[in-house]
Amino acid sequence: MSKVESYNIENSQDAGFMSDITDFSFPDIFESLSTGRDSSDRVLQAIINGLLAGRYQPGERVVARQLAEELEVSIVPVREAIHLLAGEGVIDLTARKGARIRSMDREEVSAWWRIQSVVAKLGVGFAARRINRRDDSVARLQDAMDLIRENAGALDGFEYLMVLLRYHMVIHDVAEMPQLNEATRRLGFFFWAIFFPAYIPVREYGQMYIRNHQRVTDAIVNGDPAGAEAAYQYHIDWTIALIEGERPDISKPWVHGS
Repeated sequence: MSKVESYNIENSQDAGFMSDITDFSFPDIFESLSTGRDSSDRVLQAIINGLLAGRYQPGERVVARQLAEELEVSIVPVREAIHLLAGEGVIDLTARKGARIRSMDREEVSAWWRIQSVVAKLGVGFAARRINRRDDSVARLQDAMDLIRENAGALDGFEYLMVLLRYHMVIHDVAEMPQLNEATRRLGFFFWAIFFPAYIPVREYGQMYIRNHQRVTDAIVNGDPAGAEAAYQYHIDWTIALIEGERPDISKPWVHGS
């Protein structure tokens, strides 16, 4: 049995306390998009919330004047917000077509997932190395794992991905590498993750998300960097398989390349 397989993925430990990770819709790491100007920030929030709520669809045009009228602001903060989101990869700006919400196909989502996974895997390894530096690290990690377990199959795809993102934010804190949160934001996770549910039935595979992340959690708690990285690599490969169209039987262990 491998080191990864030796971790009991069904084990559920009671957390010592519940953390304040409760808002899944707009994670703290995206607050850095703030301009510090109320009007521009209102526009940013409106566009992002519109994306999350499905008001804006991929390829849809963002009409600056219409948005300005709806929010009762001038055209200036709307243009500022649009240019900022273009820099974040959320909006495409062209001379002919103006501002449009970006769209992503299966191959693009898979590519961005592979890139983001490098950041996440780095975090789990360092978290395992540094799990004992703070007294509350284990309890906080178990709290985050509890949220994954409690919300599996209950939340819509994107909302559940925000629960997983919160889990990684805790891991980055345990790893003492806040730079990984900034890397996640700069990679535009909150935008391209919107497309995940189009290619992965997140609710249907809730139990697999629990199993995969419990393996990672157990390895980190045991101070096993190699095991944590291997467990997360399994999750990376499994997710890629789902994005590319594979639909494994949740009652059976998934085998890479099967």
